[in-house]
Amino acid sequence: MAGVDRGRPRDPGNDASILDAALDLLIERGAGGASIEAIAKRAGVAKLTVYRRWQSKEDLLMAALEYARSADVDVDAGTDTDATGRSIDELVEFIAELLSRPRFRALMARVIGASVDYPKLVKAYTERYLQPRLTALADTVRQAVDAGLFPPGTDPVAIQDVLSSAIGFVLLRGEDEVTAEQIAHRLRTLLRQMGYRAPAG
Repeated sequence: MAGVDRGRPRDPGNDASILDAALDLLIERGAGGASIEAIAKRAGVAKLTVYRRWQSKEDLLMAALEYARSADVDVDAGTDTDATGRSIDELVEFIAELLSRPRFRALMARVIGASVDYPKLVKAYTERYLQPRLTALADTVRQAVDAGLFPPGTDPVAIQDVLSSAIGFVLLRGEDEVTAEQIAHRLRTLLRQMGYRAPAG
């Protein structure tokens, strides 16, 4: 997060209000509609208050995405943030619960949509948030292959790609109502088609 220290003590209440406003407007209007002026107005602060904390709109939106990790839009709220060590079945439940949240799906759709006009924002989010989780996913899949839960010679990267594509499909559909059970069923079906067999018990 790129902040600006101008020598005045920062009010944590203002920080939270600004980040909440930025996150709400990003979800409602997309990155293009989440201007500093609109964010300041929604937060009930002056634009200068925002600029004292973040040098640009991109910095503020990235901070809002980081802030989402402790908000109800993200799987990180109140749960274990580290996917490493999860079994395939636990990972399916983990992903399905996250994708069942309408607010999270809306946020991710906005992030994907920002890739043309705000590539730095998307690049930063990918590097800081998505890539570590994709790496954890690949590790989980590799462990399942090594444990014989997939046919011999199965490429872990191929499974990772299939799961990532399925996640992207759910995000882009934009449905208001989709349950964790429905998403988990879809992911399990794809895994079975790739030869996955859950361990006994």
